[in-house]
Amino acid sequence: MSSPHTPPVLLAPGASGAAMYAPGRGAPLPAVDDRLVAPESRAEIVDGTVYQTMGSNQPHGTRHFAATHVFAGTLADGYEGAVDMLTRADENSDAAPDISVFPSGEDEVTGGRKLEEIAFEVLDTERLGHATTKVEKFAARGVRRLFAIRVASRKVYEWDHAHADWIELGATSEIVDRCFRVPVPVAAFVDRVLADDTVARALLAAKNRVLAHALLEERSEGRKEGRKEGRKEGQKEGERAGELRATRAMLLTVLEARGTVTAAQRARVMACEGVSELQAWTKRVAAGEAVDAVLEAG
Repeated sequence: MSSPHTPPVLLAPGASGAAMYAPGRGAPLPAVDDRLVAPESRAEIVDGTVYQTMGSNQPHGTRHFAATHVFAGTLADGYEGAVDMLTRADENSDAAPDISVFPSGEDEVTGGRKLEEIAFEVLDTERLGHATTKVEKFAARGVRRLFAIRVASRKVYEWDHAHADWIELGATSEIVDRCFRVPVPVAAFVDRVLADDTVARALLAAKNRVLAHALLEERSEGRKEGRKEGRKEGQKEGERAGELRATRAMLLTVLEARGTVTAAQRARVMACEGVSELQAWTKRVAAGEAVDAVLEAG
């Protein structure tokens, strides 16, 4: 919100100047989409004062875009989001939060849109208190949760309805709300990687078709690689087992050539699992060493 002006108020087509006066006590509030400001006129009205809104600088615009990315990617079913959408806060105020999250569908009473449940302000050079007046209006209107991010300090605040003041959110805290599929880390608004991770978790929770297909493909490739490695390992094991059987048979043949092979000697040979050890025994027995001495020493 920029500096206020006092020139004539920009009324929406069909709006009455009488609407600028506060209603009597107990009078119903106007519909949230009943305009004082002509849409797309780049102006807001707070307490009857016109504020001309301006384009943002790069840090403000970048942070605004990043916050929109997080909100848009994590919305739960039944909710919609908007950027710079005017909301009629009361008879004398018609202002636009930077980001709004509101329920889908028409309001049963007015037939228009429903009031946002979450509003988000991005502050560049403005002081935090600069947004407070507008936020107080939204809070009084019934917006459940209101947040502000200060670009320069990379800090995020939430409006405390009970104490009518801002509270700073810790860097490791999360925004848990029915509007979002997953908890939204506060740091996601200032950390691009964390923002992407948060959106990815939300898309997975929503069973996004592209991500679900990618996961299936990855698992299928993993199973193929596993089977391939299994075949390789199986082939290696088979080759080793064959070599072991052949080496045992060779040793037993040499032993039988030396004389009768006892049950104990045969059991000792069959229990040996080392090909190189069996080969060494075979050489020693073939060289004439005592069989029992060779097998016991082994």
